[in-house]
Amino acid sequence: MTTKHELTRRGFLAASAAVGIGGYALHAVGEEPSSGRGGADAATRTLRCEAPVVRKADVLVCGGGPSGCAAALYAARSGAKTLLLENMPFLGGVWTAVGISHLIDGRGRDGLNAEIHQRLPVHQVFGRNIYLIEDMKSLLDQMMAEAGVEVQLHTRAASVAREGSRLGGVFTVSKSGFEFIEAGVVIDTTGDGDIAAAAGCAFEQGREFDGRTQPVTLFGTIGGYRGQPAKGRALVEILERGGWRPSYPPVTLFPQPGQPGVFQLMATQFYGIDGTNVRDLSRAEILGRYEIRKCVEVFRQHGGDDWKDAFLIGTGPTIGVRETRRIRGRYYLTWEDLNRGARFEDGVAEIRSGSNIHPVDDPYESPPEGLPAPPQFRVQPYEIPLRSLIAADVDNLLMAGRCISGDVYALGSYRLTGNVVRTGEAAGLAAAMALESGIQPPALDGKAVVERLNRMRVG
Repeated sequence: MTTKHELTRRGFLAASAAVGIGGYALHAVGEEPSSGRGGADAATRTLRCEAPVVRKADVLVCGGGPSGCAAALYAARSGAKTLLLENMPFLGGVWTAVGISHLIDGRGRDGLNAEIHQRLPVHQVFGRNIYLIEDMKSLLDQMMAEAGVEVQLHTRAASVAREGSRLGGVFTVSKSGFEFIEAGVVIDTTGDGDIAAAAGCAFEQGREFDGRTQPVTLFGTIGGYRGQPAKGRALVEILERGGWRPSYPPVTLFPQPGQPGVFQLMATQFYGIDGTNVRDLSRAEILGRYEIRKCVEVFRQHGGDDWKDAFLIGTGPTIGVRETRRIRGRYYLTWEDLNRGARFEDGVAEIRSGSNIHPVDDPYESPPEGLPAPPQFRVQPYEIPLRSLIAADVDNLLMAGRCISGDVYALGSYRLTGNVVRTGEAAGLAAAMALESGIQPPALDGKAVVERLNRMRVG
């Protein structure tokens, strides 16, 4: 699919304008249904449309979560005209939209992790750095403005224009209709590898023998609780007294600093959910809201004085997904790399965390028979090479975050937010350096990228 530049160019929109579906820019023609490969019951319809070219960016970052924010900041700070797209009405991804409210594996790091810890009020609870979600939203807005990053919210990247081994840009969907953004380099920070998948890149998903992925989790926000931060068995016992079994046994209450009685409640996990399937996600969101509400009701009825005035403030606004696509890059990280503490000349991110893999199968049910034993390994501090961030199939497509190139065991380690920030920094800088030198990312001198990245992180 390509754009008709001479017919549809509208000029660039103002920096604050949003792009989206349903606007007057869409000129589409529907065709009669046709039978798909599945036969008469698999009818399809074809949509032909022209998408106006509304932006032209040096670096286009798709996805405004932790890795996307890092990528956009480091690209812009390196001199590239950078545009950051995000489907939600605010930035932050798992930091804000999911409601996780604590910084994971970012303490003691340099770069953006250190900046956030310095600029965002954080409080130590359970060994975690807890922050206010609204504070995080505001900080990310401010940092993007300071760096000159153009931010476009309410925008989903829907498809790509690919010619050979290059992307010309990305088609977006929003309230403004179908639109097209030209880009010199595209960075996929969607978490799910949506851009790479749309570009036809090879990928893997889930464990090798059945494709099942780690469970998804919906958080809730509660008020009126008079007790202390709590987790684990003490909370589960209250729920059991009320006849309720939480789908996530290590139930946890994370306080919201400066808001007495307000806590983030983590009490759900849903298994067998494909985070790239909208029907699975819809089912999990609905079930998550039901379970969070049920937990609060039981806590209030059976938790004693600390809980008697507790109430549910809200859920979501989106479910947290731990694992989906892993896009094939120029290097494929494996558990053997973690076990040996692999080092690379183009090592752009040192990872110190273990492999945090939540049970793929429901612990309340009997495990499937014949499951192969996982490899026995111990994670040593290791590096992620720049090559794992460069798509194997497309020269000007980089990935950052949990969709980079690796196996399920490596993903369990590098998916933590403090780590995805570091892959985002590397991807953003690499994109800017490639454009600066007039080359494609695969031709970059990895060692030179590492040296410049290290200077930026401490600077």
